[in-house]
Amino acid sequence: MSELAKACLTFLVLCALSFALIQVGQISDSSSATDSATGGILENPLLFLSNTIALPHNIFVASSANFRQYSSSILTKRNQQEVIAALEKEVADLKNEQRQLELELDSYRQVLGVRVFQSPAVIGTADIIGVSSSALQDTLTLNQGKAEGVVAFMPITVPEGLVGIVTTVQEHKSIVRTILDPNSRVGVTVQGKAGQGIAVGQLDGSLRIIDYFQEDTIKVGDIVETQSRKGLFPRGLLVGTVVQVLEKDPNSLTVEFIVKPSADIQNILAVSLIKPL
Repeated sequence: MSELAKACLTFLVLCALSFALIQVGQISDSSSATDSATGGILENPLLFLSNTIALPHNIFVASSANFRQYSSSILTKRNQQEVIAALEKEVADLKNEQRQLELELDSYRQVLGVRVFQSPAVIGTADIIGVSSSALQDTLTLNQGKAEGVVAFMPITVPEGLVGIVTTVQEHKSIVRTILDPNSRVGVTVQGKAGQGIAVGQLDGSLRIIDYFQEDTIKVGDIVETQSRKGLFPRGLLVGTVVQVLEKDPNSLTVEFIVKPSADIQNILAVSLIKPL
């Protein structure tokens, strides 16, 4: 039942109660009023008639006032609900705006971090809109392409370290081959030590460093970074940490070891783009 129907029903109930009270009053006073009524009518018939008409009229007026007050309270409640709904929507909009500002601030922080600690050639950031990981490839799709200034062979990083390199560029999106891709080849060196080798992606999410010409002893915990000699990446980008040194072939001049990537590539949401060499 609607609020208006409830109000109308209440009004009718009040009228019925008022009429019943009049009848009860007339019955209770009938014995005492009989003697004086005849005299009252004869002495002042106009006053008697006026009082008789005024009583139900006053009851009707009071009932109408109660009905208007009740209807007003219903409208007030409805208006309050509308105001509350409007305020809730405004709060939701403000929260969404705040979140967008937080994401924008994170983007600026990321660019600043990469510029200070990795490369001053960083040009901006891009969001990851797709991930493809299999035994044959490990790639990311970015939401920026030619129209936004992205070009092929652009190194991709996060503040934690190297992510990969742009291989395909379309108008408004691009494809990144990550360092975990089996076809990825990144020239690396061990921080603070002589030597160089090549980082190759593996299916288990690690990197295998091959053809590393060892001049100093490699240990677990050593930091691996990019080296720019004949490579596509600027020197000094963090790649990862040595977690295992494989047994060396006595007849080989090189050593191999396993590196855990410093960047959590499978869970990043945005990356920084660096001008290619």
